Amino acid sequence: MMGWSFFRNVQLIENIRFIEVIFMARRKYIGSNDRFKAFSSKIIRVDEKNLKGYAALIKIEEISAPLIIGGTCLYDNGYSQINFLPDGEFWYLSAIYNENGNVIEWYFDITEKNALDEEGNPYCEDLFLDVALMPDGEIKVLDEEEIKDALDNGSITPQQFAMAYGVLNNLYEKKILNVEYMETFCSRLRLLLE
Repeated sequence: MMGWSFFRNVQLIENIRFIEVIFMARRKYIGSNDRFKAFSSKIIRVDEKNLKGYAALIKIEEISAPLIIGGTCLYDNGYSQINFLPDGEFWYLSAIYNENGNVIEWYFDITEKNALDEEGNPYCEDLFLDVALMPDGEIKVLDEEEIKDALDNGSITPQQFAMAYGVLNNLYEKKILNVEYMETFCSRLRLLLE
């Protein structure tokens, strides 16, 4: 006959597995994307004045199907993407370019943590809230329902919820969500990556 301690231990193991699944689902690695069938990726460490972190250039060779959202094609064969994971900040940039090299959008994941895993691979822990800067200057705050659901179901704490919106406000205040700034910033990254 099994005692209560056995069932408590089984429940504890199930809770740990659930937490690991949530944690890993929120972890994003720089220079990769599950949507791409075939791609090349180059990741570098950037240690320049006012620009420190990890950068990646992804060249998409083949994708299963184009990703079209709201009439805009975000991913297709021949597209490219620049990622930047800055030191000491709580965001992760994905600048997406079409086959002609024209920017489609600058997409920011708000993160709880930017770090290296045990093998030295750069990653971030996503905090659900995202923001996109469009080439015409329009700013779209995204996934507000998702972050509210994460708060309601206990996937994140009220402190993490507040942190995400604090980071979003910081992106506005630092004028990072600005087309001219992002064009210059990403051009500098592309020079380092090519």
